Formats: sequence, C-alpha cells, structure tokens
Amino acid sequence: MHNPEQDQPTQRFLRTPTGAGARPFGSRFEIDDATRVCVVSLCGNLDSAAVDDLHPQVQELVRAGYRRFVFDLAGLEYIGSLGLRLFMALANQLKGNGILAICELEPKVRSVIEATKVDTILKPHATREEAVAAAVAGA
Repeated sequence: MHNPEQDQPTQRFLRTPTGAGARPFGSRFEIDDATRVCVVSLCGNLDSAAVDDLHPQVQELVRAGYRRFVFDLAGLEYIGSLGLRLFMALANQLKGNGILAICELEPKVRSVIEATKVDTILKPHATREEAVAAAVAGA
C-alpha cells in the first residue's frame, strides 16, 4: 500500500554555528530519498568558519552516494571566497556523475557570484522548484 508520507523529503541535519562577532550562519539539509536530491538551505554568512562546518556535512552525503545537490541561498546574506570555492569544488567533484544547482540568490550574493563568473559554471535558478527539477533531470 502506498504511503504518501514516504514521498516527503526527510530532514537529516540541522546546524546553526555562530562565531564571535559574526552573523549567525545556519544550514538545513533536506534529503528526498526517492529522487536522491539533497536541498541545502543556507542563511546568514557563508564565511570561512561556516565553510569549515558545512564542508564535512556535504562530503558525508557524497560518500553516502548522493550526487544531486541544490543550494537554496534565499537566506544567505554574504558569501566569501571559501564559500565560492566550496561550490566550485563540489561542482567539479560531481562533474559527469551528478549536479549542483543554486537558487533563490539575494542581490548581494548574486552580485558576487556574477562578478566572479561562478554563474557561468553554476547556472542560478530563480526558484527552488526549478533547481530541484534541474537536479532531478541531471541538467
């Protein structure tokens, strides 16, 4: 018998680290086991301390066989060079065997991503739904 609750993504991790004098950073991982898509919602500042916390969590999922990632940046206020590097390294790691999509970019974050030309490699999607659809399709 079909259980509709099984169609819902499961939340696996929740981290909200903060550093002295830094704006709080938060990440929420939602994993849809049916589509094998991991949606990572970020908020606050993606600075070096946040990357230090986020990177091992993402790599744990890669080691577990997940290859479709969507980063929802709707709540992200700042992205530093290490945050950009995290996205680019993951995109390269998944190349030919997965996908990384980004969506819901705030204006400040969008300007950094465009200025660094990251948007030529990771096409930003307007909505989470578009990004998830692209991840499922592998495009």
